[in-house]
Amino acid sequence: MHNDTLKLTAPAVIYHERRARLAASLTRPLVILAGRARIRNAGNALHFRAGSTYLYYGGPPIEGAAWIIEPDSKGDEGCTLLRPDVGPDEGVWTGATSVDSVLADATGIPSKNVTGCDALESLLNGRSGGYVCPSCCESLAWMTKAGLEPASADERSAIIQMRNIKDQHALAAMRRAAEAAVQAHLAAMKATTPGRNERDVAAALSASFVAADCHPSFEPIVTVRGDILHAPGYCRELAAGQLLLVDAGAEERGGYASDITRTYPVNGEFTGVQRHLYDTVLRALTEATAACIPGARYRDVHDLAARVICEGLVAAELLVGDAAELAGRGAHTLFFTHGIGHLIGLDVHDMEDFGDLAGYPPDRTRRPEFGSKFLRLDRDLEPGMTVTVEPGIYLSRAVWERDDLTAPFADVVNRSAVDALIADEFGGIRIEDTIHVLGSNVSGPEILTRDLPKDADSVASLVASG
Repeated sequence: MHNDTLKLTAPAVIYHERRARLAASLTRPLVILAGRARIRNAGNALHFRAGSTYLYYGGPPIEGAAWIIEPDSKGDEGCTLLRPDVGPDEGVWTGATSVDSVLADATGIPSKNVTGCDALESLLNGRSGGYVCPSCCESLAWMTKAGLEPASADERSAIIQMRNIKDQHALAAMRRAAEAAVQAHLAAMKATTPGRNERDVAAALSASFVAADCHPSFEPIVTVRGDILHAPGYCRELAAGQLLLVDAGAEERGGYASDITRTYPVNGEFTGVQRHLYDTVLRALTEATAACIPGARYRDVHDLAARVICEGLVAAELLVGDAAELAGRGAHTLFFTHGIGHLIGLDVHDMEDFGDLAGYPPDRTRRPEFGSKFLRLDRDLEPGMTVTVEPGIYLSRAVWERDDLTAPFADVVNRSAVDALIADEFGGIRIEDTIHVLGSNVSGPEILTRDLPKDADSVASLVASG
């Protein structure tokens, strides 16, 4: 990290307080690592992105660095930043790096508490400890050599509890990431027209992210095959009558993410069935978002969206029966094949490196059924939590070719209508916003991505005017 670019998301005092809070819950030293860039060969590394928990506690984005946080430390003394030694030739390749005093001032520790990585074992002095490490073979090997073990469930839970509730600095960063994503999606809409290619739209997204000094928060999904949830590549041509699904978010310089999905007609005009199903997904999004209030169980938000989707599918004559009963049976999972959303913050799928410990409290587990088992979050919502809401309707061959999924609902499915839409390559529709749960005295959450239109007429008009 260079002297001219060392600007962290929050002031040093905030990181000082976060480390002190974590230290109060520890019974042994905890090492939190930044990790390293993946490399193709010695001179060709991929973009380095420091581990999210390391960043949360004030780690400057230095490859190979780590925190040691001692139990009951006060956030400064008892907290040591380990940074790799930099050789004299490094400045030729990457420029001058920040001196220890600059690192100390930015992170809120004394200068003497910034030292080289080789000090780890002497600082531990034979004590056992835990570690939090991103997926990085080199850093994991370092921890194994030091005789440390992965953070315990209690240690991870303490981190999760803190990271789940965003303070004003985190929220400001997420609003910046949201605005960058809004502008990128607007550029994507303007780049959409029959005869062009998915990669033209992806290129417009990429240019907008670079202009905003951001990275994509994940590999953008830009596809006319919206029925494939994570469709790879950008190889398909755009044709009139198709729906284009664009799922993309921005990560601002401090590491905070946004996540938005919009789906729109390539030629700026919805067909009748496209418009009906689009409006169904939008209503599911609107009602599910409004339900994201303190105390609400997130699985109930998912189930609400499922009922709304069943109502729309019945009206479209794709399902037959009472919408609530259909949703109770799980008939929606043939069309709405994933969960309603996920945590978001310093990762687009925030803290999924901790597994279901982040998304599920100890007394809750995932449902086993197809579709429902993909719900990543089932916590009671609290003020300060940030989540996504992203219902969808998909006509997926991968679902409808499986008798084990479709046979239990043969009595309520209009199979000929479904097959006709699949043959017509309907694809899929998903609409997604990033939201911030507010206090109980406020009506509904803050929609961080509200500035990107999502009603059918507006998105169609934006595409048509591009």
